[in-house]
Amino acid sequence: MDVQRGFTLTELLVAMVIGMVVILGAGQLFLSTFHTFKQVDQLGRHQEALLYAATSITDTLRRHGATDSNGAPFFRLQCVVIEADCRCTVQDMQEAQPLVTFDYDAGASCERDEPLGAPASNGVSVVSLPLGRQGANIDFHVTHREAALQSAFSASP
Repeated sequence: MDVQRGFTLTELLVAMVIGMVVILGAGQLFLSTFHTFKQVDQLGRHQEALLYAATSITDTLRRHGATDSNGAPFFRLQCVVIEADCRCTVQDMQEAQPLVTFDYDAGASCERDEPLGAPASNGVSVVSLPLGRQGANIDFHVTHREAALQSAFSASP
């Protein structure tokens, strides 16, 4: 009478297949988690850049308007292609240094060199930063306080 001790070849192969499926599933889970982490990190960096730039720019534009006494803009947006990405820098022209630099996947057009805070009507300036999806502009409006108060008080009897 032969008593079998151990596993048969078929049982070992089935166990190896089940183990491989579990390992591949864990690997796929790890890769998807890593990809999600990278996307959340990139989104967080874009939000940081937008918040810092928006706070600095709006503070200056509210106090002084879009341009200085010589008509020069306080801020410039400069974007260039670096490898496959578009790198943009918001330049503080008064301090002669970069305020914030951020990257995004180059969309239709990347190359830019333009003033930020284009003056609109009644002391309102429009600031456009390419921080949306694929470099889409995020626009926000900033009111120069002194110009708003002058127009409000000059209009009252």
